[in-house]
Amino acid sequence: MIRFVFDFPPDRDAFLEVSNQPQFQSLCEISNACRTIQKGIQPLLTQNGEYMKRLQEEYNRLFVGPNVLPAPLWESVYLDKEHLLFEEVTLTVRECYHHYGLSFIREGNEPDDHIVIELEFLHVLIKKTLESDNLDTQNKLLADQYSFLTNHLLKWCPIFCETLSNSASFELYQGAALLLAEYLELEYELIPALKEALSNAR
Repeated sequence: MIRFVFDFPPDRDAFLEVSNQPQFQSLCEISNACRTIQKGIQPLLTQNGEYMKRLQEEYNRLFVGPNVLPAPLWESVYLDKEHLLFEEVTLTVRECYHHYGLSFIREGNEPDDHIVIELEFLHVLIKKTLESDNLDTQNKLLADQYSFLTNHLLKWCPIFCETLSNSASFELYQGAALLLAEYLELEYELIPALKEALSNAR
């Protein structure tokens, strides 16, 4: 859901399809942030194209431009001393991907430290961990997840989430900011617990 909100300009049919998925509805039962997103999607059922137009304009205002962006989607904007893209921060993130034989499909043309790409990398590490039956491999993957989380995502996303929550005029994007913050906090608590469980399983 987080990737869906940040990666694409809003599309009515796509949002309605996602909101009808059982996984999304189950998440709404336990997540206030997800319920906020649900409220942001709900007007698409009852309002005409004017709401969709305003939602698309909000996406462009927040993330695309042409004016100064209230909530940029790149790590380097928040952590680079000059707030520049394609500098040391971007290259450090790229090295993390390359370590696992991965690369951003648009590497060199667009910054590798976009929130969606960083979350996708974390997803890959989580998937590899779940698929492995080797304790040493699992421990290494969990360590790399935790390192990427603490050295990258958690260094800039809290600022991004707060900025987005304060800047957004629509519940869809306010909810997305809250959901991202919830998710990263959960990962931060879960990874050490999983490492401890693996240690006890030896």
